[in-house]
Amino acid sequence: MPTFYPSIPPDLRDWALRQSVFFVASAPLRGRHINLSPKGLPDSSFAILGPNEAAYVDATGSGSETISHVRENGRLTVMFCSFDPTPRILRFFSTAEVIEWDEPRFASELARMGGKRVLGARAVIRLDVFKVQRSCGYGVPLLALTPDPEPRPYLKDRETMGHWASKKVEGNVLHEYQRLNNSASLDGLPGLRSALKDAGRSVWAARLGNWASRHRDEIEMVKSVVLIVLSTTMSSRPVRIAGASGSASDRRHAIVEFARNYPQDPVDVIIADFMSEANMSTGAARRIESDRQVAAGLEPTAPGYEPAFLLALQPALHDLARYGIKLAVNAGNTDTEGLYKAVTKMVQAKKLDLKVAWVSGDEVLSTVKQALSSGKSTFKNVYTGETLRDWSFEPIYAQCYLGGLGVAAALAQGADIVLCGRVSDASPVIGAAYWFHGWTRDDLDQLANAFVAGHLIECSNYVCGGNFTGFKTLEHLGPAGWSNIGYPIAEISPDGRVIITMQSYATGGAVTVDTCSSQLLYEIQGPWYFNSDVTAILTDIHFEQLGTNRVALHGVRSAPPPPTTKVGVTARGGFQAEASWFLVGLDIDAKARMLEAQLRRLLAPYAANYTALKFSTLGSAPDDPRSQDAATVTVRVVVQARTPDAIAPNNFLRHITDNIMQGYPGATFHLDLRQGFPKPVYEYYVSLLPQADVQHRVHLPWKNQTLDVPPPPVTREYPARQPSQAVTTAPGTRDVDFGATVRGPLGWIVHARSGDKGPDANCGFWVRHSDEYLWLRSLLSTARMKELLGEEYNSNPQLQIERFELPNLRGVHFLFRNLLDRGVGATTTVDFLGKNVAEFLRARWVDLPVKFLNRGKL
Repeated sequence: MPTFYPSIPPDLRDWALRQSVFFVASAPLRGRHINLSPKGLPDSSFAILGPNEAAYVDATGSGSETISHVRENGRLTVMFCSFDPTPRILRFFSTAEVIEWDEPRFASELARMGGKRVLGARAVIRLDVFKVQRSCGYGVPLLALTPDPEPRPYLKDRETMGHWASKKVEGNVLHEYQRLNNSASLDGLPGLRSALKDAGRSVWAARLGNWASRHRDEIEMVKSVVLIVLSTTMSSRPVRIAGASGSASDRRHAIVEFARNYPQDPVDVIIADFMSEANMSTGAARRIESDRQVAAGLEPTAPGYEPAFLLALQPALHDLARYGIKLAVNAGNTDTEGLYKAVTKMVQAKKLDLKVAWVSGDEVLSTVKQALSSGKSTFKNVYTGETLRDWSFEPIYAQCYLGGLGVAAALAQGADIVLCGRVSDASPVIGAAYWFHGWTRDDLDQLANAFVAGHLIECSNYVCGGNFTGFKTLEHLGPAGWSNIGYPIAEISPDGRVIITMQSYATGGAVTVDTCSSQLLYEIQGPWYFNSDVTAILTDIHFEQLGTNRVALHGVRSAPPPPTTKVGVTARGGFQAEASWFLVGLDIDAKARMLEAQLRRLLAPYAANYTALKFSTLGSAPDDPRSQDAATVTVRVVVQARTPDAIAPNNFLRHITDNIMQGYPGATFHLDLRQGFPKPVYEYYVSLLPQADVQHRVHLPWKNQTLDVPPPPVTREYPARQPSQAVTTAPGTRDVDFGATVRGPLGWIVHARSGDKGPDANCGFWVRHSDEYLWLRSLLSTARMKELLGEEYNSNPQLQIERFELPNLRGVHFLFRNLLDRGVGATTTVDFLGKNVAEFLRARWVDLPVKFLNRGKL
């Protein structure tokens, strides 16, 4: 019986390359001639480039059937028959593309294949393998490669095509042979483009003529012309884009790993995200200080860009150049030109031929101030509604979010490395796919899918099992379990289809429907997902598990982008200091109340100069604790003020420590007192800026050229608030009987994921089975969520809740407005990124249907 695989099994790769001959089969859509060609010595001409990718070097021959058929319809099957004593047949069912000897990609494809060479090579045939079949082959005679035992005089002086080509190529005899024999198939389909050109024929005319003669019906002919245009202007294979960093705090090894492992796991583009609202504010402060130092004739002490990127890039440069891998990152932060200079210096020191471009336009403080002073815009905070004029802080920096077309333009001009500042997290993926497939702004469906793909991989490990509520399943999965979670790859086809996968070499983690759902849900704020280039509509989104670590994206719809883009305004927000006390064992609440009362009395003379003073009890002591550590709880004391003097040690920290002698039983403060000294905090104000006011520009220094990226020509206005459903809209759902229940944590059977957006927190919940979704959506109404939030809701009068459902994900999503104080740069909460909101809510107890619980706990 045959066995089918979704990709090339690792144990069959070496076997295939050991065989002496392989065969390729192709056919035209309507012609009479089906072609079967033998190809020699796979070890010298055939390369397996990845789990679903292979290629072979095609030598000049007496016909061009394979090339013509692939050009027409993209279909190709490769078969290996066993030359070993054990019979076996292996077939690769594939779509394919032809890369001719005179195309710029030909040399890089040969390099990807490990430098394989065939004399008289006319093309590389690259395969996207979508199915592999292995069968026993017992009905096939034993094949063997042996010397000819009989002398045959008539073969004595016979040359192979390769030997002949090696002698004749200098005199252009090989090209003449190709012109005579390789310009068309037996059915008249156009063959080698170079042969057609040598024959003085138009490639377009040949294709149109051949197709028109076959399709007498006008509609069919129009269809064929469309196919011709698509096959000529677009690559037939997906672009493979790797996500190598999710923040400036990510591990540093992924870029070099992707580059170094290219031969076994090739990628076309590596993207890396180094930006967040947190380092946008700190980067702004570094930029202002750097400008001040330069103006004073001093050397800047800290760059505005992210130096962590240089640590990740340096060891990868040689392999990026060797394999022709493109790189697009947003590590420029607030000084992209400075990062360009640093990267260029590094490239030149290594004597590498890498073209470095950079993108500007995100720095918009002058634009914001001009619009404000002229009355063109009042700017309203998208979270609070407060106008910028009423904001009680002085802006020092403003940065808007750019789309991906600057990245696309740089790549189209030959850039190898594209450096950006505040492009949106997903924009490098949009730009890479736009460039690779030759899309236009009108290809909104493709752009929307690329946008979602970008969101899925821009947080690196998250889509591979990082920050995932099913993490316990990963402990012993793969070579590294949960000790070394791998990095993701997005495969984006010309028509926008997306498959999420991950590194194929020895890492841990997994790409599953649940890991993809987790990453999707944590950052969206409703069914409309906005980018400067497109709006993705997520109402019908869902995922499909295609195989191990391969998940397909479905159901994304598109709409034009909004006319505006998000702009973040940074201001100096004052200063913060904090201290911690430890409480152990019994009476934790009473001990915390005693400590707070004593400290508030000691700090009262200085409190008028504070802007915030907050006490938080972190954790609880269990009954009959197993250890002293388990019984230990922390009280965190946080103070903020406009000036550092207001919270200097004499006005805060000294009184915190002086309280110890009158404290609760076992009173102990944390000995590391460094956080008790004032440190700056930054306020972050988020508004909208018309895209038409943004000067999005690409800098191409090796050409001494700049390119302007115009705003989208077609946009759509959207309501300020997204659609919200306070309760499930499904008729009768609330009346379903789910059987017997027991009390237990929601997280025993419900996945969840949360994250921050300014002062807001997004939180998505989803379940494993369809019948569980009926229960989840009826349970998690807005009213019930207020109950589950408990003190978090009751103590925060500004907290608002918005809810919407994602039926195809079996999910319910909540947006908690103003849950996180004033955002990551100024919040007084421990959960400054909002990532633990979901974990708190999963720990809340509800009535769980027994039949769902019997399926196993998460």
